[in-house]
Order: sequence, then structure tokens, then C-alpha cells
Amino acid sequence: MQLLRSFGTTNLWLISFLFAATQAAANSIDGTVYDDAGGAFPQAPIQLINAATGQVSRTRSNDAGRYGFEGLAAGHYQLSVSMPCCALASFSEEDLEVVADHQLVFDVHLLQGDSLHTFGDDPATIADFVRRRQEIPDSPVPTMADGKPNLSGVWLVGHDPFPVKPKPLEWAVKVVEERTANFMRDHPHNRCLPGGFPIPAGGSPFIGKLVQTDELLLILFEDVPGFRQVFLDGREHPHDPNPSWMGHSIGRWEGATLVVDTVGFNDRLWLGPLPVSEKLHAVERYTRTQYGVIELQVTYEDPEVLAEPLIENTVLDLAPSEELIEYVCENNKWAPKGES
Repeated sequence: MQLLRSFGTTNLWLISFLFAATQAAANSIDGTVYDDAGGAFPQAPIQLINAATGQVSRTRSNDAGRYGFEGLAAGHYQLSVSMPCCALASFSEEDLEVVADHQLVFDVHLLQGDSLHTFGDDPATIADFVRRRQEIPDSPVPTMADGKPNLSGVWLVGHDPFPVKPKPLEWAVKVVEERTANFMRDHPHNRCLPGGFPIPAGGSPFIGKLVQTDELLLILFEDVPGFRQVFLDGREHPHDPNPSWMGHSIGRWEGATLVVDTVGFNDRLWLGPLPVSEKLHAVERYTRTQYGVIELQVTYEDPEVLAEPLIENTVLDLAPSEELIEYVCENNKWAPKGES
């Protein structure tokens, strides 16, 4: 009888285990992420969006390239993997259907990026190389004399691994489509003008240097105009700021987070392929969560371009072994004598 009871208990446990495993697999999407050579790709940032509700789920593939989303509502989903430039191309599947009480297995095969694995044309590859050669102390976040976090240092600028698709107004959609179709040939940076915001970068690896005092945060970078000033002395924005590429920035502290408010942009700046107007308003939030990490969130509002605010999240990685070098952009037209 004891043997039968043990046998019955064991089988009951096994049945319960199998039932739980089956339930866990139901209403789910899982699979493996592969690189362009067919190898498992770890730490791929995978984003899943419910087409009906807009609910966003996020995860990363494990060391074996595996990923999974469970407990999903039945319906249609968009799955995407955003890759930094340019070794591997980003991936998007617009319509995956989750059926009630079923498991959907979907493998992601990343394709080769535009750089064709040319090392010098892979900013993210170079940045990873630079990260690996840093020695970051296991120390608390450094502070200023008043106890505020000290953001000073040379930092590698990452990309947003889980980007939110912007919602431009109809006229701006047409501009984005045109710029994308012609491979952004008219980008200001191609004419030695500033290449972006909040930390422009002219060459890889993309780095910036923060120099913090009690009354000023200076942001230096290898691109024109070479610097930004964030005033921490309590001043307000000018009533009618002179429009400029980097705008006018003032900062305040919310606990351990530096909040930078910027207005006064010109309308020649590009945010990726997005146009901007002089009503662009940017709010940056810098939080030094570890000695070697700053989490940066930027919110863009532009009522003449965007139907709703655009939020970007990225990470700055400390690179104490690096230093900025002189950046010079020359784009003079040259032709042999007698030709034009």
C-alpha cells in the first residue's frame, strides 16, 4: 500500500508538473535569436507590442539566444529587435498572431548590416571594444561637495535598445519618408553642421565628456559646435531665446537625478530623420545609478511636428581610459583644374 501511495503521489506530482508546464507555454511567444552566421545571439533587445492595445513587453535573449513572452492576450503583435549601427540590421515582424491556449514558436534571424562587417564602419563594435578595455572601480557614485551626484567623466553614448516609434504629424511623415528614401543625403552632418542631440558625435566610438561644477554642467563632444552649456545657477530661460542648434539649457536636481530643460532650438536640427520646429522642447534626465553608469532619458515635445511626446532611453558607460580628440569637419568641394 505504501508503494502504491508513493507511486500515486509521484504520478500526481508529474501530472501537476506537466499541466503547469503546458499552462506556462500557452498564450506565449518564444524562440531563438540568431546572428547572420546562424549562431545564437545573446542579449538581443526584443520588444513586443500588442496591436490592439498598444501594450509593450520587453525582454532580452539569454546566453543561448533564447527568449520568451508568456501570459499574453490572444491577438496580433509586432515583434522587433533594435540593433545599433551597423554590423547587424534591426529586425521587425509586423504581424504575429497569438491564439488562446497555444504556444507560438518564432525564431529571429538577424541579417548583415550596412557596414558589411568592416570594423571601422561599425560604431557599436568599436564601442564594445572600448568598453572591454575600461577598468571601472567598484566604488560608490562620486558626489560633489553639496552631496549631489558628480556626473563628470568621459562617457560612451549608447543607443535606445527599446525605441518607441515616433508619431509625427502628416506633413512630418512625408518628410521622414523622403529623408529615409534618399538615405538622409541632406542630413546637416553631411555639410559639417551639428549631427544631433543631446550629445552629438562626429565619429565612432561616440563619446562625450561631462564637466560638472556647482553652477554649470559642460558637455563636450567630438562634433560641431563642440560643446553644450547647462546652467545650474538657478537662472531661467531667456524670454525670447536666439534659435540655435543646441538650444538654451538649464538644470535642476530632483533627488539624485539632474533634470535638464532645453528650449530655443532652430528648425534646422534633425532628430534622426525627424524634422523639428523652433517650438521643440527637450527634457533630459541624468541619473548616475552606478559608478560607471548614467541612465539617460530624453523627452521631446514639438507640437508642430509630433502628435505626442517622444521618449528615448539610453545608457552612458564610463570610459575613464579615453579622452576626446580634436574634431574637424571639412567639406570643401574640389575639382581638377578646368572642371566644375
